Amino acid sequence: MKKLFFTILILISYGFSAQSNEENMWSFSLGQFDVNDTVDSSELRFEYLYGNNFLKNNYDLKPFLGAMRNGDNGKYIYSGLRKDIGISEKWFFTPSFALGYYDRGDSKDLGYNLEFRSQIEFSYKLKSSRIGFNLNHISNASIGDTNPGTESATISLIRPF
Repeated sequence: MKKLFFTILILISYGFSAQSNEENMWSFSLGQFDVNDTVDSSELRFEYLYGNNFLKNNYDLKPFLGAMRNGDNGKYIYSGLRKDIGISEKWFFTPSFALGYYDRGDSKDLGYNLEFRSQIEFSYKLKSSRIGFNLNHISNASIGDTNPGTESATISLIRPF
């Protein structure tokens, strides 16, 4: 299962390395993993945000790759699509959806290694970067025997690559 997932992830990311319409960005996030439970831990996350429009149409969906690690050695690598929606000249709303491989370490058992992440982000544009607040939910969509899911809250710094 791991080899299949990594193969698919590499093929997807290779396909996304086409010419860019906008700048590619990176995002560094820090916050709390499993905020809705009594046993939460820290979360550290890096993401590479492609500037190109994946579908080449009006949907303006852009791919991203990411890796997360929490304070209990839980790890999640993922790939997905996001959409930046300008609320004003400085404010952005960015919903995203990803799928990835979760290794729990000593962290929360999410019931399966294949996990889906849905996230909303509100960010504010600075001179050459953005700062944002994110809320996300990770779960296996009931494909595992159990599906407890988890939520995270993080602050992000988003900069050109």
